[in-house]
Formats: sequence, structure tokens, C-alpha cells
Amino acid sequence: MRVIPPLTITNAILTSSTAVEPAVDEAAYNAATTYALGEEAILGSPTSTVTISIAAPGVVTWTAHGQAEATPVVFTTTGALPTGITAGTLYYLINTATNTFQIATTTTGKPITTTGTQSGTHTATTQVHRKYESLQAANLAHYPTLAASSTWWSDVGPTNSWAMFDFLRNTQTEFTSPLTVVLTPGERINSVALLGLIADSVTISMTSGGDSVYSYTEDLSTREVFDWYDYFFEPFSTRGSVIRFDIPPYSNGIITIAITRTSGNVSCGACVLGNYVALGDTQYQAESDVLNFSTVTRDSFGNSTMSPQRNVPKSNQTVLCDKSRVNKARALRDDLNALPAVWSALDDTTDDYAEALLILGYYRKFSINMSMPSNAMISLELEEV
Repeated sequence: MRVIPPLTITNAILTSSTAVEPAVDEAAYNAATTYALGEEAILGSPTSTVTISIAAPGVVTWTAHGQAEATPVVFTTTGALPTGITAGTLYYLINTATNTFQIATTTTGKPITTTGTQSGTHTATTQVHRKYESLQAANLAHYPTLAASSTWWSDVGPTNSWAMFDFLRNTQTEFTSPLTVVLTPGERINSVALLGLIADSVTISMTSGGDSVYSYTEDLSTREVFDWYDYFFEPFSTRGSVIRFDIPPYSNGIITIAITRTSGNVSCGACVLGNYVALGDTQYQAESDVLNFSTVTRDSFGNSTMSPQRNVPKSNQTVLCDKSRVNKARALRDDLNALPAVWSALDDTTDDYAEALLILGYYRKFSINMSMPSNAMISLELEEV
């Protein structure tokens, strides 16, 4: 069992994507537009030059920024930021006012104190990339993320280009082939997972200092043939996931992912980068199951009415964990409390059982039985987001 806690993808990390924003069926929010009931608009990534005070706490001034509490933000500069703020690091807006806000490292954290000196021009870029649906007619000049606009707009999910980096909803980025994204993590990673794929092939490559240090291409075509009839008539299909645990951990690595398909659009439900944690060996009798949200009702004559809804995959697994890894497992349990991650039961991700036991989700149970002297048994109940 290997677990990949996802790296949060920000504008600074997503260097480029062929899935342009807004997409064909998207339109950017315009404060001068009057929206009808049910109309949609997207917020991309508002950016502005800002000033930052040296204070306890530091205050960021962005005139009429229009951003809500807990909005993620990243700073860049042509010079030096105040001590306490690091360029490219994800922060969250707190104590927002019309023209100012403070920042914290979490949505409920303490505001950051700034010290030292600063120079150059500072730029703040919020990480919104969300799609909103108008809840009322005659919707004019109500900025979607503001609390005062909650009766005017509903957040209906990420924009198309960012759907593959949103791990809290079951969304997909869909675009014409090839869908190519370039990512600069800015730190060492050793794993890439692509899930919810509709594609024929995937190529993952990495450069470091301009030199090619990694390249891998996987053909996703599959065809299950058990007899001569299948050989002649069984249609071709494709696997829906690719996972690599062998990415070289360069701190300056630049990763390019190309997803291709011969005809039709490609889709990617999740692109996860991170460093895997090895828990141990998944044992026999692992179970793949689903939460079925469909409903079946019958009238007084016994006739059924079926309302098909999504099946949510879940899995029950037992992992044999070496005693030396127990503390790492406990730390992982704390780190992933109500947070999604990639849980891969088998190291050989091309094994026929691999996708059945692959979950991008969270744990409902993570118990560690230490009744044996040298090994622990970890019981996992996993559920997809």
C-alpha cells in the first residue's frame, strides 16, 4: 500500500495548460453584466499589485479587491517580500475589508507578522478558478465570492482547466487532444497519479536544469480476451488511471504531462503530485465496494421507478505494516484527517486488481493492531470523494 498526499496545485505550480480558460462553455464574470437565473460565470485568477506593511500583523492593501474570507492567495515580487511571507507559498485571506486584508497559513490561522525590509513591486494572485451559477434574475454587480452575494450566486465547482486539480469533488477537465500541462512543483516529489482518464495514452516527462531526466509513456488500450469469440468481437477499451512512483526527486524538476486520444476529447479527473508513503503489503481478501445513491420506489401495484445516481467507490483493506513504519503510519493518519489522498493497494498498477483497489479519497477507518511483536495490521476503510 502506497499513499500519495496531494501537493496543492497553485498558479505558480501550473506553468501552462492547453485547456484554456475560459473554456468553450464558460464565460468570465463581468461586473457590468446582468445575469439571469441559472446563468453561469467563472472567476479565473484575479491579480493585482499590492503593498504590504511591516507590522504585527502585516496588512496587504489591494484597492477594491472583492475577495472573500479564506480565499487562497500567492505573492510574487520583483524585489524582496517582507520577512514572514515567502514568494509562491499559498496563504489565505483573513480579516478582509474593502481595500485590505491580512493573511494566514490556514483558513483559521493567526495573521502573519511581517518584519525586516522589503523592495520592488509586489503582486498578489488569488487562486479562485471557480464556476458560479446565478440564483436570481437581474443579478448585477454582485461579486460571486463575497459573503453578501451568497443569495445571488452558488459555487458549482471548479473551472474546466482546474477541475483535474480539485480533489474535493468528482470533476473532470475535458479538452481536445492532446491535453498538455506543465507543472513546476518547486520541491521534491516522487509520484504522479492520473485518475478518471478517458484517453489512449499518457506521457509523463521531467526536465531539470534544461536536461531530460525522466520520460515514460503508457498505452491505456485494453482488451479482455478469454476465448475465440472475444478475440473477434470484444470491443477495445481503455484503462482509467496511470500511477508512477519513480519520478526522480529533483528540487528544480519541471514535469510535463501529455494526455492523448485518437478521436474525441480527452478527460482527466485528477492529476496528483506528491511523495508517497509506503505503509506495507496489502493482504488477501481486500474488498471493492460502492455506496449506491440510486433510488428505487414502487407504487401500490409493484411497478418500480428507478432514479439512477452515482456509485461512490469504497474499499476495505488490511495492510501488513512493519513495526518500524508504525509511527510514520500514525503521522499519516493525523495528516490525512478529513483530507483526500491517493491510496494504491498494489505496487504493480497494471495488475488486474489494481484499479479496483485504487481510491482517491479519505479514510473512514484507520486502525493499527499491534498484537504481533514485529508487525502491525492496519485496517483501512476508504471512500472516494
